[in-house]
Amino acid sequence: MSSYDDHLDADIERADRKIAETGARVSAHIGRRGAVTGRASSRTGAVTVVVQPGGRLVDLDFAPSAFTMKPEELAAEIVAVARQATRNAGARLHSSIRQVVSPEVARSLTELGLTPAPPADEDVDWAEVIRRTR
Repeated sequence: MSSYDDHLDADIERADRKIAETGARVSAHIGRRGAVTGRASSRTGAVTVVVQPGGRLVDLDFAPSAFTMKPEELAAEIVAVARQATRNAGARLHSSIRQVVSPEVARSLTELGLTPAPPADEDVDWAEVIRRTR
C-alpha cells in the first residue's frame, strides 16, 4: 500500500471512532433524560399532539370541544398542531444533544432543520412554578 492509502485508512478509522464516540454520548445522554418528544395544543385546547422528532405520532388527544368542530376544521387543527409539535420535538432534540456533540454537529442539526429554540410552554413544569411561588 502507498503512504496515501495508509493515511486515508487512518483518517477513516479516526472518523469512524469519532462517530461511534459521539453516538455513544448521545445514546447515554438520551438514556438518562428519556425519550425526546414534542407536544403542542391548539389555542382552545381542543387538540393536543405529542410526536417524536421527525413527526412520528406518539399521542393524539381531543377535548370534548373538538367534537363540536366541523370535520374539515378539526382536520386542519390536527395538522397545524402536529406541525407545531414536530417543530417542538426538533428543537428539544437539538437542545438536548447539543450538550454532548461538537459545535460542528450542532450546526449540522440546524442545517437539517432541527433548529434550536427557547423552551416552549410545554417544557415548563407549571406545577413546580406554582409550588415555588407559594
